[in-house]
Amino acid sequence: MAATRKTFRLNPGDRLTWRYDVRERVGAGAEGEVYKIREKATGLTRAAKLYFKNSKNTAKTFARYARKLDALRDCDIVVKYLHAEELWISDEFVNCLISEYFDGVVLDDLIKEYRGRRLPAFEALSLIYNLTLGIEEIHARRHFHGDLHGGNIFVERRGVSFQLRTIDFHDWGRPAAEERRADILAVVRLLYDIAGGRALYRKQPHAIKDICLGLRSDLILRKFPTIFHLRAHLETFEWE
Repeated sequence: MAATRKTFRLNPGDRLTWRYDVRERVGAGAEGEVYKIREKATGLTRAAKLYFKNSKNTAKTFARYARKLDALRDCDIVVKYLHAEELWISDEFVNCLISEYFDGVVLDDLIKEYRGRRLPAFEALSLIYNLTLGIEEIHARRHFHGDLHGGNIFVERRGVSFQLRTIDFHDWGRPAAEERRADILAVVRLLYDIAGGRALYRKQPHAIKDICLGLRSDLILRKFPTIFHLRAHLETFEWE
């Protein structure tokens, strides 16, 4: 079996079909890479996600993923899908999704800009609140994300708030209700991590601990059985 590709090694100025030029790589993960591209006919900036070839990224899986993005196109947190392409790169066909370009930074990179590589409690809760609103929209449509982490959430600071986008989704083959519960746990884990993780957890204010609950999944899901319950808590809790 051929080794799984780790990068497409595309550089600024490279052509991505006759329609697009590569500007820069803006993200990467286990599934593939995301590039900032320019549409040559209009000069508009787009994003291209190129998928690595492996047993999970079949044409059928790719088509199902594109349909999911289209179904969630009205959700603010979902990057707006435009169309699909099949590209010829380095002697193989590569599946590619073209979408809007969101002018933000990956959450993992945003954290590095802060002292101690952590967000202050209020900012962490504000970001997680905006993430929760986005995931609630997805769950309301009976879908789920399935792969929330700091490497696939793009963040733009706007005034006192955050705007978020994500393009990566994953289906682990579990029942949808279980996947939605996993989304809740992933949101809570993100709060735990961006606020400082294990090293600072004991020093966190009650507002953080009352959500993270020591990362005990049983306690978290008992308190927040749906993403709606987590959103309602974030809107009504009292600071101590």
